[in-house]
Amino acid sequence: MGNGETGSASSGEEERKQVTIKGVDRELYDKALQLSREMGVTIGELVNMSLRAFLSLADVTSRAVTSISQVVSESGRALMEGARGVKVISNVDELTVTREDLENLDSPVAFRGIKRLTFSGDVDWELFNSKVNSIFMCDEVILPKTIPKLKALEKMKLIKKVSTLSG
Repeated sequence: MGNGETGSASSGEEERKQVTIKGVDRELYDKALQLSREMGVTIGELVNMSLRAFLSLADVTSRAVTSISQVVSESGRALMEGARGVKVISNVDELTVTREDLENLDSPVAFRGIKRLTFSGDVDWELFNSKVNSIFMCDEVILPKTIPKLKALEKMKLIKKVSTLSG
């Protein structure tokens, strides 16, 4: 085995290798060694737990940064939409949108930060597609059966739940 790794694995057991890590701070190592003794695990097991926790945290942090950048990007987009004639409806707890509501609009609409957004059963795909520009950061969007869910999702970002109107 190359790169300073030695060892073998027996069948059915997780492979364990001896690994040398250069540049480890001696004070940190001593504290980790003391902690491993207090926990009743080897220093290797403690390092493995630490690396798993760190990598998990790094993954969560990366996702959070991606979400934040999407929010910033979408906020900028919302400003631009307002500037180019898209109406923005935002920060409402619950909103039910009917066919008549959409037909009365003289320009497309974007929905932002609505906890529960429901499109009534009289809204069809053609009207939805022509009048709804985007749906962003809504907890729940409820669509009638006349609107194809996957097509509608192309207009949505950061939605927690999408369901179909029952009844």
